[in-house]
Amino acid sequence: MLQPADLTQNAGYPTQKPEAIMERIIEATSGPGSLVADFFCGSGTTLAVAEKLGRRWIGCDLGRWAVHVTRKRLMGIEDCKPFEVLNLGKYERQYWQGVTFGEKKERHLTEQALYEYLAFILKLYGAQPVAGLIHLHGKKGRAMIHIGAVDAPVTIAEIDASVEECVQLKQPELYVLGWEWEMGLYDLMVEAAKMKGVKLVLLQIPREVMEQQAAAKGDARFFELAYLEADVQKPAVRPGLSVRKGDPAVQVALKDFVIPNTELIPEEVRSKIKKWSDYIDYWAVDWDFQNDTFMQGWVAFRTRKERKLPLVSDPHAYDKPGKYRILVKVIDIFGNDTSQALDVEVPLP
Repeated sequence: MLQPADLTQNAGYPTQKPEAIMERIIEATSGPGSLVADFFCGSGTTLAVAEKLGRRWIGCDLGRWAVHVTRKRLMGIEDCKPFEVLNLGKYERQYWQGVTFGEKKERHLTEQALYEYLAFILKLYGAQPVAGLIHLHGKKGRAMIHIGAVDAPVTIAEIDASVEECVQLKQPELYVLGWEWEMGLYDLMVEAAKMKGVKLVLLQIPREVMEQQAAAKGDARFFELAYLEADVQKPAVRPGLSVRKGDPAVQVALKDFVIPNTELIPEEVRSKIKKWSDYIDYWAVDWDFQNDTFMQGWVAFRTRKERKLPLVSDPHAYDKPGKYRILVKVIDIFGNDTSQALDVEVPLP
């Protein structure tokens, strides 16, 4: 029988549900194999209890940090069954765009709807629209502005075309605002633009622009993309290593991670940051990324008890030689994720 203390754990959240309460509710209302759903899952208490009790589950939350905390909590459960983290992403944005600016016509936005979308984003960012240009949509101070589409990642070709237009117009700065980004784009494009005399800044369009109240209050803030540097290396042969000498194996090492606009981070947080890796809460590696779903092949994350974070992955041995794309995903202490793609060719052993 549960004791009162088991039911009154309090972490200061008004909607908090201790595991003991959820265990009683789930056991009373479902059986093993039943499906349990929590559409405002918070830190994942319901899902964690459902997993421990052998139930299937679905959890949803709007907060990035809530989803991240829930994922870590589930991964900390011994013998937790495999699960997926899914994001509405472009589908949610497409719906918002259709409702706000008008439906598509033959799979494309009408010209008026596209103009209204661009004008809306420019206004939120504090920029002015410009007319008569192909790839540049606005201007803020010295910087020209390009805005990425709602339903597609900003590509290297898209940025390159915008940089070229800046060069032709003798404009020294280009700010690109995007929802999603082509993998491995950051360092490649910034350096390429610099060589052409254009300062390139990549800015994330925040999800808050889709929330009417936040947009009206001006709470939508555009932040620069974080910079991630990772490297693929050959694992050193050492006693106890599971990879034999000569195996087609690799491991990934994190080399650097930079969060722009650190002046906006509260001082109480900044004072605890001693090195670049302190900004990282979690990172994972997909050893054979197929340009679709991220498959977590190796992962490391901080917990309340273990604050240290390894910056080099365990070795991974490929079954056969060939060309592979490795995707490294980092989630920072604010719940934002940054990815870098690394191409590797595994030779014959």
